[in-house]
Amino acid sequence: MKNRSTPSIIDIPHTHPTIQRPQTTSQWNTQIRDCCRRGSPHDSLLLYRHMCRLGLQPDRLTFPSLLKASAALSSARLSLALLSQTIKSSLERDLIVATALVDSLSKCSDTSSARKVFDEMPERDVAAWNALLSGYSRNGYVEQAISLFAWMRSCGETPNSLTLSVLLQVCASGVEYRRLGRCLHGYICRRGGGDDFDVFLDNSLLDFYCKCGDVEVAKRVFERMPVRDLVSWNVMTSGYSRNGCAHMALRTFRMLREEGFSPDSVTLETALGACALVGDDIEVGELIHGFMIVSGFSLDVYLANSLLLMYSKCGDMESMGRVFDRMLVRNLVSWNILIDGLIQRGQPQKALALFRLMRSTERQVSSSLLVSALKAIKLLGGCQEEQVMCIHCLVIATGFDLDKFVSSSLIAAYGECGDIATARRCFDYFTQRMNNYLVCCNAMVSVYLLNWCLDEAWELLQVMQLNSCKGDLVTFVNALLICAQQSDLRQGKLVHGYIIRNWFDSSVIITTMLLELYIKCGLLTTACLLFSRMCLRNTVSWNTMIFGCCKNGFPRVSLSLFHHLIQLDGVMPDATCLVGVIDAISQRGFHREGKYIHDYAISVGLDKNEFVTNALIAMYMGLGDFYDALSVFDAADKLRTVTWNTMISECSRCGLSAKAIAVFHQMKLENITPDSITLLSLLPACADLASLNCGMWVHSIISKTGHESDLFVGSSLIDMYAKCGDIDMGWMVFERMSVKTIVTWNSMIWAYGMHGKAEDADRLFHEMRQVGVNPDVVTFLSLISVCSHVGDVEKGHQYIDLMTREYSMSLTKEHCTSIVDLLGRNGHVKEAFEFMEKFPAAAGACAWGALLGACRVQGNIEVGMHAAEKLFELDPLHCGYHVLLANMFSELGRWREASTIRRKLAETGIKKSPGWSIVNT
Repeated sequence: MKNRSTPSIIDIPHTHPTIQRPQTTSQWNTQIRDCCRRGSPHDSLLLYRHMCRLGLQPDRLTFPSLLKASAALSSARLSLALLSQTIKSSLERDLIVATALVDSLSKCSDTSSARKVFDEMPERDVAAWNALLSGYSRNGYVEQAISLFAWMRSCGETPNSLTLSVLLQVCASGVEYRRLGRCLHGYICRRGGGDDFDVFLDNSLLDFYCKCGDVEVAKRVFERMPVRDLVSWNVMTSGYSRNGCAHMALRTFRMLREEGFSPDSVTLETALGACALVGDDIEVGELIHGFMIVSGFSLDVYLANSLLLMYSKCGDMESMGRVFDRMLVRNLVSWNILIDGLIQRGQPQKALALFRLMRSTERQVSSSLLVSALKAIKLLGGCQEEQVMCIHCLVIATGFDLDKFVSSSLIAAYGECGDIATARRCFDYFTQRMNNYLVCCNAMVSVYLLNWCLDEAWELLQVMQLNSCKGDLVTFVNALLICAQQSDLRQGKLVHGYIIRNWFDSSVIITTMLLELYIKCGLLTTACLLFSRMCLRNTVSWNTMIFGCCKNGFPRVSLSLFHHLIQLDGVMPDATCLVGVIDAISQRGFHREGKYIHDYAISVGLDKNEFVTNALIAMYMGLGDFYDALSVFDAADKLRTVTWNTMISECSRCGLSAKAIAVFHQMKLENITPDSITLLSLLPACADLASLNCGMWVHSIISKTGHESDLFVGSSLIDMYAKCGDIDMGWMVFERMSVKTIVTWNSMIWAYGMHGKAEDADRLFHEMRQVGVNPDVVTFLSLISVCSHVGDVEKGHQYIDLMTREYSMSLTKEHCTSIVDLLGRNGHVKEAFEFMEKFPAAAGACAWGALLGACRVQGNIEVGMHAAEKLFELDPLHCGYHVLLANMFSELGRWREASTIRRKLAETGIKKSPGWSIVNT
């Protein structure tokens, strides 16, 4: 039996080219070389087979062409067979043959055999060194390539342009080698011109700097080039595009055309990719498409895919569909671009339908397509677990269950459906069989975070650390998210220290998450210090600081940051940034600043953004400028309910209840279906107007739209009916609710208290406890208020004891005010004063004010003086307390003290606001 471990060169495909019979080895060499040049490596090898059968011996010119043919076929087995033939012919030490052997074996990824041949060469020229150096570079052996170059220089061999070009490619593959690449640039400059240093080497320099991200240096090299070819322009265009400078890439493409160069397929693909990056510059993309048609470019699958991607990113789905339909040949990338485009445009149903069509026409499926299908299911919303399971079955059937992207997407998809148990089972299965443990761990932690299982997420992170799994950027982001959501400063600092030790603190994303953590934990000074030390900031970093300063009560700092963002850093603010600035202006209450930011939003084209529009409406309503708010509302694109909800809720909050009802009428005329937020914003307006008819009309809309089962809507309905005087309708709504939370019970108890039905409130309280719902501080506040209204001091004491002893709840200022009001109304002024002295932390200005009012009614000047002293400490500028004390002195006949208080009020300029009535206005 023939040993297949040492293959023969005779084992080649049996195809017979049309040839003339040469007579000598030189003639055979010419035939073999011509076939190889024409791109027919099989024919070259077949000619060699005939040559051997005729008994002719190959010479040193035969093997280079044969080795080139084997490299074109990427057959390491064939190259090794040719090596054995060279050994038989005693040509393995020949410089040309050995160099060809090194080159062929390297191109076939057999670098170890290539190195062995190279080491056995008695002499070497620069071509031999370049052959092995190219092989190392091609196969990703960076360290070996750099060591080989160092050996080459120590042997005194002068590198040529190809050597330096290969080395520049090697240096671009890692950050740690970029310094060597710049040294090579210096070496090239010192050597100056010469035949070896041509446009080819300049193009290599351009490619090196573009891959390193130094587009400015690449631009300078490009501008200083004495001669440029089409490759130079292509490298520069793709470099701009690769580094996110899409506009510069398109500008370079236009300059290329102005210089008289005719673009090739690489140029067009790069330009279309730049159009896709820009996203909204479809005109340039259409011009390129027209140029391709006029110039007669054959639309191969790669160019067609570039066109698809361009139209997809620009949002022209019709043109994308037409290009897709006209494609003679499609691959999986074509389908993936089309499906991703539909997903990006919010059309998951069409994306899934197209995925099913792809499955019926294509034999295979890719991991990208499976991930896209899972994204589409996620966009559908709701519980789509059955569809996820269908994709899961397809993943198993097609053998992608061990792909790291597909497996992590499956875990995330089950998590989106709320099925944490299945997501965990998938995680356990994948981590047992996959090498990439980290990706699945990150996906599972994200699932726990999404479903607020923070303890489980933190536990999994600890397991990762115990298993010596080194985290990546996603891991640290998840860890910081857990600490931020729990406001756990101690764990957050530990994670911060771990990030610094692992050199992740230079990441903008990580630093931004640290800013959010420290802001949420109240350490604004630490966040500001961290922000000031950031070498690179993006829009999210600025937005985090602007919102953080605003939420922590420093709106002026937020506005200062916004100024620095525009004037100094040169970052273009987005809609989120403007919302934060508008919120800061609302807190400051300066109308002129509000006008300025409104004008700025118009100038940058963000005034039509939904979030900015809503923030502007809320700002103007907060500033008391209803008409400006209305003008913003009228100019907005009110296609969704969010803007309507903002206008209704702001009108209701500012006491413009009739305006809120009018906006809702307009919403109905525009055929915009209200949601639960709309109704929740509208019900307080009905309650404020005390219009039972209006409230019942809204109730009918709630029933028609199916929001009656909503817990918050039901509680608001009870509140509305109570304020409109129909407690029976409120009780009916309460009874019909299938699910009742503590909020629902509190609403009904409060309604009974408002109507003075203490017995019904007490009965409902006991019924709530019997069904297993524990009361909260709001429950006891409502019950104490009921006792205050009916004058039941004994029952009030029972509720206080129950609250503080059985449920271990602390008294708030609101509780303290209600208790003082209860005792003071019923003549227990001294007891109320003792209670206030017993709980000084809960005693606020309202509680002391209630005590002062009770003292006036009861004529207790001694306790009243104590209450007045406390009030003047807590709120010295409140006119009502001074007037109340003066009136109490007047009623007791102590005119001098009353006159002294009124004179002090006049001297300080504090005036009492005159009363007014809404009757007949």
